[in-house]
Amino acid sequence: MKLEIEKRIFEVFPDAKIGWLLAEVKVEPSNEYVENMKKGLIERLKDIGISQDTMMLHPDVAGWREVYSKMGVKPSKYRSSLEALLRRTFKGDIWSVSNVVDCYDCVSAVNLLPMGAHDTAKLKGDLVLRYGREGEKFYPLGAGDSVIDVSPKNILYADDEKVCCWLWNHRDTRDASLSESTKKALFLVDQAFDTEWKTVQEGLKLLSFELEKIGCKTINSGIVNAGSPSSEIF
Repeated sequence: MKLEIEKRIFEVFPDAKIGWLLAEVKVEPSNEYVENMKKGLIERLKDIGISQDTMMLHPDVAGWREVYSKMGVKPSKYRSSLEALLRRTFKGDIWSVSNVVDCYDCVSAVNLLPMGAHDTAKLKGDLVLRYGREGEKFYPLGAGDSVIDVSPKNILYADDEKVCCWLWNHRDTRDASLSESTKKALFLVDQAFDTEWKTVQEGLKLLSFELEKIGCKTINSGIVNAGSPSSEIF
């Protein structure tokens, strides 16, 4: 399986990067270490100058709004996964999905880097970050039987048979999500512009560190960018 960025994306976002990390995982409902991560999240964000009032002033958060505008959607309605996480955190609406999902969400928030993950057993063929195609459909996770019509302006992750994540990192599909039966996961760290707080490489290192703390095992990792737009994952 390869991870690839479509050439057209670099024409609009020359600094686009995807950090990827392949790991063996054991998905469980919760984990004490991760629960403590969640409890300390607001204080860790405050330590780097991020609060409910200031988060949209940080270029690593605000920059995604410009990206979403270029994808043809209202950024105040359709938010990057990073902005959504920060908003939920400061509202006290801390997520509780699973040990692995909650872990990478915490790492995403404190490093100001959007992150996601897919069950490798549910991916078919190669995974490509590309523009949407006319007539393409997206089946979002946690939205019942809802179906979204994809616009050719939308950037998304797709394998050979489905849209895996719509609007770059806005929402994952229910058809590739992690579950308690997941044995191996592909984690993704997104960059559309030069970041100020943490690089994708730093995000990958910290993600690997925290996943290892909850019993996951990193197999391999790498970065896809304009100089190397394709990478063999497994």
